[in-house]
Amino acid sequence: MIRRLLPSAAATEEEIAEPVGPPPERYWWLWLLLLLLLVIAGLLVWWLLSRGSDKSTVPKVIGLRSQVAATRIHDKHLKVSPVTGQSDRPPDVVFAQKPGAGTQLGHGQTVTISISSGRQAVPDVTSLPVAQAQQKLTAAGFKSVVSPIASSRPKGIVVEQSPVGGVTAVSGTTVTLKVSSGAKPVVVPQVVGQTQDSAVNALTGVGLKPVLHNVPSTKAAGIVVAQKPAAGKEVDKGSKVTLNVSTGSGPSTTTVATTTTTATTATTTTSTAPVRVPRVVALAQMPALRRLNVLGLRPAVVYRRSTQPVNRVLSQTPAPGTSLRRGSRVQLVVSEGPNPQPATSVPNVVGQDQATAASNLRAAGFRVVVLNRPTTSQSKDGLVIDEQPRAGSSIPGGLQVTIFVGRLSAG
Repeated sequence: MIRRLLPSAAATEEEIAEPVGPPPERYWWLWLLLLLLLVIAGLLVWWLLSRGSDKSTVPKVIGLRSQVAATRIHDKHLKVSPVTGQSDRPPDVVFAQKPGAGTQLGHGQTVTISISSGRQAVPDVTSLPVAQAQQKLTAAGFKSVVSPIASSRPKGIVVEQSPVGGVTAVSGTTVTLKVSSGAKPVVVPQVVGQTQDSAVNALTGVGLKPVLHNVPSTKAAGIVVAQKPAAGKEVDKGSKVTLNVSTGSGPSTTTVATTTTTATTATTTTSTAPVRVPRVVALAQMPALRRLNVLGLRPAVVYRRSTQPVNRVLSQTPAPGTSLRRGSRVQLVVSEGPNPQPATSVPNVVGQDQATAASNLRAAGFRVVVLNRPTTSQSKDGLVIDEQPRAGSSIPGGLQVTIFVGRLSAG
């Protein structure tokens, strides 16, 4: 028996899809970001470049008229701040600017320019009352300061002025007015050639204050060899007159002179060789001290009651002819006279300047004599380095106290 095979169900063909990878990434947003960055960079470069165009260079305007200067500054897109000031330049001319030419400024910033007020003629105010003179000067743009002087003109009248009337000066300049105090001036007497005591009496007799300085000279000791102010000059009552008094040391002594506003001082240059003590007994105290001082010896004064005239040297130690080193002490016993005043303690003025020391001694009731002594210490120059009698001594009022003022010397 034959079996017949029936065909099986028709085979179906399956399509098996090949595996597909993930979809490609999209990079478009990166390109967009890069483009955005390029735009920002371009804008930044443009801003930086355009920012420089907002600056201007400050022009030089010194020496220009104010209007011309302002125009040039405005042309640079800058502002102007004008101020008026004193200058030798003509009026309305710029004499300073801030900031200076060449400075870089942003548009709208300010340049300050100083404009000259120029020079003006000083009014002549002599012979006017001081109040009226000051008003006239103020109205003309000047300041004033008053200095009283003795004059035969009525009190309060301007006798002199400086600068004088008619000269040109910068606005705001101070004009000094010498105004009469109503007191009559004093004529300085001629005292050159007189003894120290005679010269002092002549000056104090007319109300002047003598200032004594010792100088080497061929003239006899105690003779006035120079004076300042000169004889015949009119000065205020109470003014100082400087007298150079000879020490009698002769021309072999080297002196170094220094002139100040109120005095002429002299310093004696000495060697280190020993010196012989001179005889000073029976001399007046002042010439005796000068002789010792000029030789480099250091006097030590002790007052003693005596029938001898006041200030007469009664004794000395060491004896005349003794050989001493410079800087050694020589003691002098000096007469205080038969009828001395009540005793007063000598104040300590060592270390003070000459003027202060003299003032303190006079206030204590003593006469003051000044002698200069060489010093190599700059710190002692112009200061009292010794006083005789020494500080603390009890001596009659009205007697002489000598101060030794240091004067800087090369040796």
